[in-house]
Amino acid sequence: MLNVKAFGAVGDRSALDSTAFQAAVDECHRLGGGTVTVPAGDYSIGSIELKSRVMLHLELGAVLWASTNRADYREDWSGAYENRILFKATNADSFGITGKGTIRGFGTEKFGSWWGVPKPPELRVCTCFFDNCRSVTLEDICIRDSSFWTIHLKQCDTVYINRVSIHNYRYHLNTDGIVPDSCRHVFITDCHLSTGDDCIPIKSTEQQACGPIFVTNCILETPNTAIKLGTETYGNISDIYFNRCTVNAAVGIGIFVKDGGTVERVRMSEITIESADLYDIKPVLPLFIDVEKRHADSKLGSVRDVVFRDLFISTRSTVVMQGAPDSLLDNISLQHVTMRITGYMPFGHRSKPITGKRTLKEQRDTEFMIKPAYLTIAYGKNVRLDHIQVFECEEAARHNRHDICLAYSENVIHNYTSIEAGGHEQWIG
Repeated sequence: MLNVKAFGAVGDRSALDSTAFQAAVDECHRLGGGTVTVPAGDYSIGSIELKSRVMLHLELGAVLWASTNRADYREDWSGAYENRILFKATNADSFGITGKGTIRGFGTEKFGSWWGVPKPPELRVCTCFFDNCRSVTLEDICIRDSSFWTIHLKQCDTVYINRVSIHNYRYHLNTDGIVPDSCRHVFITDCHLSTGDDCIPIKSTEQQACGPIFVTNCILETPNTAIKLGTETYGNISDIYFNRCTVNAAVGIGIFVKDGGTVERVRMSEITIESADLYDIKPVLPLFIDVEKRHADSKLGSVRDVVFRDLFISTRSTVVMQGAPDSLLDNISLQHVTMRITGYMPFGHRSKPITGKRTLKEQRDTEFMIKPAYLTIAYGKNVRLDHIQVFECEEAARHNRHDICLAYSENVIHNYTSIEAGGHEQWIG
């Protein structure tokens, strides 16, 4: 067990302490592994490389402040969108960050077109980027005000993230929470993620599968998408499980397939979704599925074998699930879903949420978003709807909307009654 102060760390923000941190990590790694302890104090740091068999332990009262000086970050660590990186590990195993301490970023100003500031800041820093690593542990730490993706896991295997709190500035774009990207065996439990972008976006930016991933007992808050599969789907995303989560977001659960992969074997249960009050600013949907092509030459992906069970939804909006004419949603099940419609909002001019870069536009951008129903399913087959309940407030009830709209779908089972919607629309309720 080594102490960063024994390697020259000051801990009062009067000097940059990342050199001392790196020296302690390197020595612990050289000795065969162990723990590098960070006692209470305020430490100013730049880029630090984490290494195999070394656990960085932040004691209660330890605060690590990310430097605002670009020169304090390694120029050869250029991540997505040319951001810099605070903690990085590559090809490492059995390492991580634990303890009751805090990592502080500087993403505290507005950024993003929705907020009227389309130009990004000159310096953005990803808090943690772990590439091709194994047996990673992040436990009990708090991360605040990250200026870019907070925890990016790329092609990692066996990751445990327990009791981690992330609190980023709500109006700062690209401050995603935990990003499993082409990863396997990721376990996320008892976390509280409040972000300015997607809370848990599960991606496949390479032609490599992602999953299984297990998320349990988490609180997710964002003005964007809380639980997101996609948009990058160059490889398959499969065996995804979310259970007992509470969500407040513009899009509560979103499955966005744009790059040819298949999203399959997904189960989400016991999830409470409250739509964020952003109806006048951007598309708001508690649950949204969309299959499309990102570009004209992109492959067309698919969604199949997905179960949503025991969802409690509070919203003024709708659920929209749409496949494509050449890629029907297959074997989608909604069981015991309760929707409480808390107010009226017009649907006539709505467009679907466009997340991720794309160059195509099509009729489905608006076609099913404007249907006067609280649940719209288009281009699906083998769909099961079991105990779907919609409760309207008085204001919403005056507009005579339907509970369910089925379009271009086949073999739909609604409470054990088969409905053949075919190429026309079928309205229920």
